[in-house]
Amino acid sequence: MSKKLLGTVLKALYLAGIAAITVIFSIRDSRTNLKSESVLEAGKPVTIESFFGKVPDDAGFITDMSAIDTSVPAVYRIIIHHDIIFDDTVTLRIEDNTGPSANGLTRTVYSFNELPEAKDMVSDVYDLSGISSIEYEKKPDISVEGIVNAPVKLTDNYGNTSIVQASFIVTKDTTAPVIHGIKDISVTQGEKPDLSTGIYATDDTTDNISVRIDASKLEISVPGTYEITYIAKDDAGNTATTVSKVTVNKKPVNKTAAANKSAVKKTTKVKKKPTYGKVDQLASKLLKKLKRGSDVETARAIFKWVHNNIHYVHNASRLTGKKAAYYGLTRRSGNCRVFAWTSKILLDKAGIRNMIVSRYPVTTRHFWNLVYMNGGWYHCDATPFLSHPKLYFKLTDAQLDKHHKFKKSKYPARATS
Repeated sequence: MSKKLLGTVLKALYLAGIAAITVIFSIRDSRTNLKSESVLEAGKPVTIESFFGKVPDDAGFITDMSAIDTSVPAVYRIIIHHDIIFDDTVTLRIEDNTGPSANGLTRTVYSFNELPEAKDMVSDVYDLSGISSIEYEKKPDISVEGIVNAPVKLTDNYGNTSIVQASFIVTKDTTAPVIHGIKDISVTQGEKPDLSTGIYATDDTTDNISVRIDASKLEISVPGTYEITYIAKDDAGNTATTVSKVTVNKKPVNKTAAANKSAVKKTTKVKKKPTYGKVDQLASKLLKKLKRGSDVETARAIFKWVHNNIHYVHNASRLTGKKAAYYGLTRRSGNCRVFAWTSKILLDKAGIRNMIVSRYPVTTRHFWNLVYMNGGWYHCDATPFLSHPKLYFKLTDAQLDKHHKFKKSKYPARATS
């Protein structure tokens, strides 16, 4: 081989070696520059820059990126083209590591209020994955007057949390309610006075305050002057007490009736009848055991006692008023009239407003009580019988069953909840 030809061959081999080395180093540099995995925060857009230290001019996605929902954490394998000749598969990992966002609120409350729920102490709550829970980081004490911090902890569906600062301005209520409509009353012996009409209470912080009437000293069968105590208590425990007087005047004697009665006594042996006036003493004595700290609990104790201690007897007796209550308290048996009137006498003695309700339309007669509690009228029924075995207490119209239909227009508006 001539020297000239040998030189040409050697030159060609040299150039080929240089080219091979260049390609090898280009491949190495391209693969080093490429990131095999990229972590993206949920909700952020995917860009080609996420996969390179320095982005090649021709870099781009071969995988259709429009099919990837970056709002949901997941792992994807995607193909990227770069450096003229390379198509490489890389990993895209979408993660949610961001806690929820919200604005903390400041609320003014009274120290007797129940603690509001934590969700009511934040606004503009947002998280990409949704909220799992909103709760107080530590339960705040709002029983003490002043400013109380109430940090709220929000957790999203991926367990990320954030703390938002909320607070309470706590005020104490020291103003007692005011009772209106109190007046002295004069009645005739045996006449039942109206102790509740026109009586109501107002308060600077609480609505629908009930007025409890203590008429335990009143004996309408005995002439004299009696004190009636009206008591109103607000949610903070402030109490107002007002006293009125009921004068029971002696019933005028019917001289003709008295003479006839005297003549009858002389000629006829009179059969001794029950003294129904005694029912007041029986009811007052029993009420001392049933009295509780509020109208609702006193009424509950009354109906529970009547339900458990009087035996239901199905009969056609039409006893009403004190006669029915007398049978209930002494014989401990009777029909629904006895149950209703026994409950009513005890409620009257406790100073709790109430009335008798009768079934309408009438299939078979039935009676129960309507009782004023917590600022509204509620149904109560102590009568137990086959189709109605349980005690019904503090029910709205919507909670009544088919056995308690009545003419709604005859009675005051009932509570709805």
